[in-house]
Amino acid sequence: MKSSQRIARDLLLPLCLALLAAPASHADIQTDLAPSELAKAYGDLSALTHANASAQGALAVIQQNGQDMAGRIAQKGAELEAYIIQSGYANSASIEQIGLGNAALISQDGFGNDAHIEQFGSDNRAAIAQQGSSNRALIEQTGSGHSSNVSQSGRGLTVVVRQYR
Repeated sequence: MKSSQRIARDLLLPLCLALLAAPASHADIQTDLAPSELAKAYGDLSALTHANASAQGALAVIQQNGQDMAGRIAQKGAELEAYIIQSGYANSASIEQIGLGNAALISQDGFGNDAHIEQFGSDNRAAIAQQGSSNRALIEQTGSGHSSNVSQSGRGLTVVVRQYR
């Protein structure tokens, strides 16, 4: 199985299903807009986007809809995948991965959410889904074979996951 198929199966599908099952936290964010309408509604979508992939066979994707978003991906190693998907206003996300075969995903919808994933080692999987406002999440994994999934829906929630092996 290709690594892009692996992340779709292991991280994206369960996370998307969880987000679809959660109620929308705010109705004012429009998701059915043409690119020209998005530019009018949200302004420059890439002002705070930064992706740094210093890796062999690495994939880094940042997708943002909204204003004042911050997304950062740093990877060093091989066969690494990282995705940040943000919509809303003033969300912040970062992914740092060093090693072999790690995969990470952060999905944010809302206002003022903050998420960070740090993975060091091999074959680790991490996903954070945030919907709502002022939520905080951190996943730190060191070693190999770890898997963590965090889903937050609401306001002012905090989760910290640390796994070492």
